[in-house]
Amino acid sequence: MEDVTKTNTDLPYDIGTVERLLAPLEKSLNTSGPVSDWKKLYLGFDLGTTNTVLVALNEDGEPVGAEMESSGSSVKDGVVVDYLAAINAMRKCLDRLRRRAGRELAGIGAAAYPPGISERTARVCANVVESLGFTCEGLYEEPTAASDALSMLDGAIVDIGGGTTGISILERGDVVYSADEPTGGTHMTLVLAGAQGIDFDDAEKMKRDIARHPELVPMLRPTLEKMATIVKNHLKESGYYGKVPILTVGGGAALPGAEEILSSTVGLPVHICPHPLMVTPAGIAARLWREKRARGDQTPTGA
Repeated sequence: MEDVTKTNTDLPYDIGTVERLLAPLEKSLNTSGPVSDWKKLYLGFDLGTTNTVLVALNEDGEPVGAEMESSGSSVKDGVVVDYLAAINAMRKCLDRLRRRAGRELAGIGAAAYPPGISERTARVCANVVESLGFTCEGLYEEPTAASDALSMLDGAIVDIGGGTTGISILERGDVVYSADEPTGGTHMTLVLAGAQGIDFDDAEKMKRDIARHPELVPMLRPTLEKMATIVKNHLKESGYYGKVPILTVGGGAALPGAEEILSSTVGLPVHICPHPLMVTPAGIAARLWREKRARGDQTPTGA
């Protein structure tokens, strides 16, 4: 594998895929009506620590729409801990997408789980999908789903979620190393709450206010540096430091200046993916669509 400490200047993802898939899905969060029409639906159910996200693609793999709802306390560190609350959060997403589409949603779905958990724990994600009335025909590791959304086969995907910073190293689309450590978006919110003398909910609102991001970055710098140190240590421990491009997904580091802070601490270029909240859910739906297309799926799943 090529040494990237000096030679890697290109983006580690396919910008065409990002603009075709992720950009329309994120835009759809604030629009009415579906992005594209469909005959078949392929649904990606992403049960994140901070956000529950639903993505729908049509039979051509084109975006139909996305919906997002707060996960509340239903998921901790990527693992469903309150089954009924997780179902209710995703049902809200389905109801909004149904109203936007103007018709019932019939289709097949897939879900994803964080690396390193047991098969039984991962299966809970599929159970949520099936409890909502959809057949779960795919259950993927989150990094492999992310790689599908980005057309990225080799590299380190850093997922900055609500409770943890996870790093997964991919070779030819397969996870060859993974680790997960505490420090994520929730920790950022706690830092803001302490610095501003406000409660957690108000701090979370502040963190989500894009207009205030420039003033928040100095307060969040130590947390970002801790995340970067986690990444650096695991790259060195795994033997991949300087040998793979590094890409962050998830909403935790989507702040102006975060890319420079992360890169400086890691000592290598760290790229923040555009539309980071859409990466994993879009990848879940995209991988399901590709698998079904490869098998010659001709069964109508939406009308």
